[in-house]
Amino acid sequence: FVDFDAYFSKTTDQIFVRQIPVMTGFKTITTSMGQVNNRGFELTVRTVNVKTNDLVWSSAVTWWMNRNKLVHLYGDDLNNDGKEDDDPGNSRFIGKSLGAIYGYRQDGIVQAEDTEYKTLTSAADGDPKYVSIDDTPGIQSTDREILGYEKENFRLSFSNNVSWKKFDLYVMLAGNFGGNGYYLRNNANAYMSRTDRFNDNHEYIPYWTPENKSNEYPSAYYSNDGRFLGLQSRGFARIQDVSLSYTFDQPWVKEAKISSLKVYVSGKNLATFTNWQGGDPETGTRVRENTFPVPTTYTLGATLTF
Repeated sequence: FVDFDAYFSKTTDQIFVRQIPVMTGFKTITTSMGQVNNRGFELTVRTVNVKTNDLVWSSAVTWWMNRNKLVHLYGDDLNNDGKEDDDPGNSRFIGKSLGAIYGYRQDGIVQAEDTEYKTLTSAADGDPKYVSIDDTPGIQSTDREILGYEKENFRLSFSNNVSWKKFDLYVMLAGNFGGNGYYLRNNANAYMSRTDRFNDNHEYIPYWTPENKSNEYPSAYYSNDGRFLGLQSRGFARIQDVSLSYTFDQPWVKEAKISSLKVYVSGKNLATFTNWQGGDPETGTRVRENTFPVPTTYTLGATLTF
């Protein structure tokens, strides 16, 4: 069986909080955004893989995808170029998706031989190195670009039901996935080492040294230049639910005036596979934030009907 759903929506005059320059005397204002279009797809495929007198195995795969596009913003044209202005300070760009990550593209770590780059930028060995995208020497605000998006590329779930005689097994796998620059988030503190070579999430950091010329982790002396984002993918796959049950139908069940009796054991969030450092990748909690992992829970129970 195959189910396919598609949708399109247009949202206008959406109210949200906008950050503004503090020189105005305020940090934020409440304003309305012109228009955001959303389109999405959901595909579900259900199959019966095995069916015998004693064994039945069925599966379901569901795939979701959503895309949005900012069509209009505030209606401003402050530079009089005939086009509606973007809002880089709030990472909102007309024609692009919401949740854009706007900043400086990193090109590894500054090494001792990068003499020209260090002269132009005053960077030190072991600092993050950035890409210049304009014709101006050095790294300027005009070198910022859209580096990716915080929204996932797509979601996927895979569930299985297996029945064998009086046993029933249910297993569900789920995940959010990136790709093509999607599902990224800044996580700079995951790359920052303390003096004991561990970050605040107690993960080992092989930071840059003249002997260990890391091209991923900055020097331990690097504090932060306001440009380094430390982007990481929040993509993950998770063993979401597992449940095993047994139904009793022996004569003693009816003799005890029990209509039905089932015992079961189940577990939730049994394992998560991800490269994200911090807390739950689905919520995007970062190092130095509330980085408690998603709890794993086990349940043992019984269902009786008299």
